[in-house]
Amino acid sequence: MSTKIFLFDFDGTIVTEDILDVVCDIVGKKEESRLINEKVRSGELKGLEPLCDRINFLKGVSYQKIKEKLSKETYLRKGTIELFDYLKRNNFTTILSSGNITPVLKFYQELLNIDYIFGTNPKMNGELIEQIDISDFSSKDFKYDACLNVINKLKVEKNNIYGIGDSIVDKKMLSLARHKFAINPKGGLEEFVDIVIQDDISDIIKYI
Repeated sequence: MSTKIFLFDFDGTIVTEDILDVVCDIVGKKEESRLINEKVRSGELKGLEPLCDRINFLKGVSYQKIKEKLSKETYLRKGTIELFDYLKRNNFTTILSSGNITPVLKFYQELLNIDYIFGTNPKMNGELIEQIDISDFSSKDFKYDACLNVINKLKVEKNNIYGIGDSIVDKKMLSLARHKFAINPKGGLEEFVDIVIQDDISDIIKYI
Protein backbone atom coordinates (compact mmCIF):
# COMPACT_ATOMS: atom_id res chain seq x y z
CA MET A 1 0.00 0.00 0.00
CA SER A 2 1.48 3.35 -1.04
CA THR A 3 2.00 6.01 1.62
CA LYS A 4 -0.32 9.03 1.56
CA ILE A 5 0.42 12.33 3.28
CA PHE A 6 -1.88 15.14 4.40
CA LEU A 7 -0.25 18.53 5.08
CA PHE A 8 -2.01 20.92 7.46
CA ASP A 9 -1.59 24.56 8.29
CA PHE A 10 -2.68 25.38 11.85
CA ASP A 11 -4.11 28.82 12.77
CA GLY A 12 -7.29 29.48 10.80
CA THR A 13 -7.24 25.96 9.37
CA ILE A 14 -7.77 23.36 12.11
CA VAL A 15 -8.39 25.99 14.80
CA THR A 16 -10.63 29.04 14.51
CA GLU A 17 -8.64 31.44 16.71
CA ASP A 18 -5.04 32.59 16.62
CA ILE A 19 -3.81 30.29 19.37
CA LEU A 20 -0.71 32.37 20.11
CA ASP A 21 -3.08 35.17 21.14
CA VAL A 22 -4.99 32.69 23.31
CA VAL A 23 -1.91 31.46 25.19
CA CYS A 24 -0.62 35.03 25.60
CA ASP A 25 -3.70 35.48 27.79
CA ILE A 26 -1.89 33.32 30.39
CA VAL A 27 0.36 36.34 31.06
CA GLY A 28 -2.29 39.00 30.38
CA LYS A 29 -0.89 39.88 26.94
CA LYS A 30 -3.67 38.59 24.66
CA GLU A 31 -4.71 42.03 23.44
CA GLU A 32 -1.11 43.16 22.84
CA SER A 33 -0.45 39.99 20.84
CA ARG A 34 -3.65 40.49 18.84
CA LEU A 35 -2.76 44.09 17.98
CA ILE A 36 0.70 43.09 16.73
CA ASN A 37 -0.87 40.33 14.64
CA GLU A 38 -3.38 42.79 13.15
CA LYS A 39 -0.53 45.08 12.07
CA VAL A 40 1.20 42.13 10.40
CA ARG A 41 -1.96 41.20 8.49
CA SER A 42 -2.44 44.80 7.34
CA GLY A 43 1.18 45.01 6.19
CA GLU A 44 2.11 47.69 8.75
CA LEU A 45 4.63 45.30 10.33
CA LYS A 46 6.78 42.88 8.34
CA GLY A 47 9.41 40.21 8.89
CA LEU A 48 9.91 37.89 11.84
CA GLU A 49 10.32 40.55 14.56
CA PRO A 50 6.58 40.85 15.31
CA LEU A 51 6.29 37.08 15.75
CA CYS A 52 9.34 37.09 18.03
CA ASP A 53 7.77 39.88 20.11
CA ARG A 54 4.56 37.88 20.57
CA ILE A 55 6.40 34.68 21.50
CA ASN A 56 8.60 36.56 23.97
CA PHE A 57 5.49 37.59 25.92
CA LEU A 58 5.49 33.92 27.02
CA LYS A 59 8.85 33.98 28.82
CA GLY A 60 8.58 31.75 31.90
CA VAL A 61 5.38 30.00 30.76
CA SER A 62 5.48 26.18 30.96
CA TYR A 63 4.04 23.61 28.58
CA GLN A 64 1.80 22.49 31.45
CA LYS A 65 0.27 26.00 31.69
CA ILE A 66 -0.33 26.02 27.93
CA LYS A 67 -1.92 22.57 28.14
CA GLU A 68 -4.20 23.67 31.00
CA LYS A 69 -5.29 26.77 29.05
CA LEU A 70 -6.06 24.90 25.83
CA SER A 71 -7.75 21.99 27.61
CA LYS A 72 -10.46 24.42 28.74
CA GLU A 73 -11.19 25.49 25.14
CA THR A 74 -9.44 23.86 22.17
CA TYR A 75 -10.89 26.18 19.46
CA LEU A 76 -10.90 23.23 17.06
CA ARG A 77 -12.69 23.92 13.81
CA LYS A 78 -15.89 21.96 13.21
CA GLY A 79 -15.12 18.54 11.73
CA THR A 80 -11.44 18.46 12.70
CA ILE A 81 -11.66 15.39 14.96
CA GLU A 82 -13.73 13.55 12.32
CA LEU A 83 -11.22 14.37 9.58
CA PHE A 84 -8.17 13.25 11.57
CA ASP A 85 -9.96 10.04 12.62
CA TYR A 86 -10.77 9.34 8.96
CA LEU A 87 -7.18 9.96 7.86
CA LYS A 88 -5.80 7.70 10.59
CA ARG A 89 -8.19 4.88 9.64
CA ASN A 90 -7.12 5.23 6.01
CA ASN A 91 -3.38 5.13 6.70
CA PHE A 92 -2.53 8.76 5.96
CA THR A 93 0.60 10.25 7.50
CA THR A 94 -0.42 13.63 8.96
CA ILE A 95 1.88 16.67 9.16
CA LEU A 96 1.05 19.92 10.99
CA SER A 97 3.35 22.78 9.98
CA SER A 98 2.95 26.24 11.45
CA GLY A 99 4.65 29.44 12.53
CA ASN A 100 3.06 28.87 15.95
CA ILE A 101 5.29 27.59 18.74
CA THR A 102 6.06 23.90 19.19
CA PRO A 103 4.66 23.76 22.78
CA VAL A 104 1.25 24.79 21.37
CA LEU A 105 1.45 22.34 18.47
CA LYS A 106 2.45 19.55 20.87
CA PHE A 107 -0.92 19.91 22.64
CA TYR A 108 -2.79 19.41 19.34
CA GLN A 109 -0.48 16.57 18.31
CA GLU A 110 -1.50 14.69 21.45
CA LEU A 111 -5.17 15.63 21.03
CA LEU A 112 -5.46 14.55 17.36
CA ASN A 113 -2.77 11.86 17.14
CA ILE A 114 -0.78 13.81 14.52
CA ASP A 115 2.33 12.07 13.15
CA TYR A 116 4.63 15.10 12.67
CA ILE A 117 4.56 18.67 13.97
CA PHE A 118 6.83 21.49 12.83
CA GLY A 119 6.70 24.88 14.47
CA THR A 120 8.70 27.78 15.81
CA ASN A 121 11.13 26.70 18.51
CA PRO A 122 11.82 29.20 21.28
CA LYS A 123 14.73 28.50 23.61
CA MET A 124 13.50 26.38 26.50
CA ASN A 125 14.64 25.85 30.06
CA GLY A 126 13.18 22.42 30.65
CA GLU A 127 9.46 22.95 30.02
CA LEU A 128 9.68 26.74 30.51
CA ILE A 129 9.78 29.06 27.51
CA GLU A 130 12.84 31.31 27.65
CA GLN A 131 12.95 33.52 24.55
CA ILE A 132 13.32 33.57 20.80
CA ASP A 133 15.11 35.76 18.31
CA ILE A 134 15.36 35.84 14.53
CA SER A 135 18.48 33.67 14.49
CA ASP A 136 16.39 30.80 15.90
CA PHE A 137 14.44 30.53 12.63
CA SER A 138 16.03 28.08 10.19
CA SER A 139 14.55 29.83 7.14
CA LYS A 140 11.53 31.87 6.10
CA ASP A 141 10.33 28.77 4.20
CA PHE A 142 10.71 26.40 7.15
CA LYS A 143 7.11 25.13 6.80
CA TYR A 144 7.85 24.05 3.24
CA ASP A 145 11.31 22.71 4.06
CA ALA A 146 10.08 20.62 7.00
CA CYS A 147 7.28 19.04 4.97
CA LEU A 148 9.60 18.36 2.04
CA ASN A 149 12.06 16.55 4.32
CA VAL A 150 9.34 14.12 5.47
CA ILE A 151 8.07 13.62 1.91
CA ASN A 152 11.58 12.76 0.75
CA LYS A 153 12.24 10.51 3.75
CA LEU A 154 9.03 8.54 3.16
CA LYS A 155 9.51 8.62 -0.66
CA VAL A 156 5.91 9.72 -1.27
CA GLU A 157 4.82 10.53 -4.82
CA LYS A 158 3.17 13.90 -5.36
CA ASN A 159 -0.10 12.27 -6.46
CA ASN A 160 -0.43 10.87 -2.92
CA ILE A 161 0.03 14.23 -1.19
CA TYR A 162 -2.91 16.33 0.01
CA GLY A 163 -2.78 19.70 1.76
CA ILE A 164 -4.94 22.42 3.26
CA GLY A 165 -4.42 26.00 4.42
CA ASP A 166 -6.40 29.21 4.84
CA SER A 167 -4.03 31.99 3.79
CA ILE A 168 -1.89 32.93 0.81
CA VAL A 169 1.18 32.39 3.02
CA ASP A 170 0.37 28.66 2.82
CA LYS A 171 0.84 28.66 -0.96
CA LYS A 172 4.43 27.39 -0.97
CA MET A 173 3.70 24.53 1.44
CA LEU A 174 0.65 23.55 -0.60
CA SER A 175 2.76 23.49 -3.78
CA LEU A 176 4.08 20.15 -2.48
CA ALA A 177 0.58 18.62 -2.78
CA ARG A 178 -1.20 17.35 -5.87
CA HIS A 179 -4.57 17.77 -4.12
CA LYS A 180 -4.90 21.28 -2.68
CA PHE A 181 -7.68 22.51 -0.40
CA ALA A 182 -8.44 25.86 1.24
CA ILE A 183 -10.81 26.56 4.10
CA ASN A 184 -12.37 30.01 4.35
CA PRO A 185 -9.44 31.29 2.22
CA LYS A 186 -7.83 34.70 2.58
CA GLY A 187 -5.47 36.69 0.38
CA GLY A 188 -6.32 34.94 -2.89
CA LEU A 189 -5.43 31.37 -1.86
CA GLU A 190 -8.68 30.20 -3.45
CA GLU A 191 -7.17 30.84 -6.90
CA PHE A 192 -4.33 28.39 -6.20
CA VAL A 193 -6.27 25.39 -4.83
CA ASP A 194 -8.53 22.73 -6.32
CA ILE A 195 -11.32 22.76 -3.72
CA VAL A 196 -12.57 25.46 -1.32
CA ILE A 197 -14.24 24.33 1.92
CA GLN A 198 -16.38 26.55 4.12
CA ASP A 199 -16.37 26.18 7.91
CA ASP A 200 -16.64 22.37 8.31
CA ILE A 201 -13.24 20.85 7.53
CA SER A 202 -14.62 17.29 7.45
CA ASP A 203 -16.28 18.20 4.12
CA ILE A 204 -12.86 17.33 2.64
CA ILE A 205 -13.55 13.62 3.22
CA LYS A 206 -15.90 13.39 0.23
CA TYR A 207 -13.10 14.62 -2.08
CA ILE A 208 -10.43 12.15 -0.91
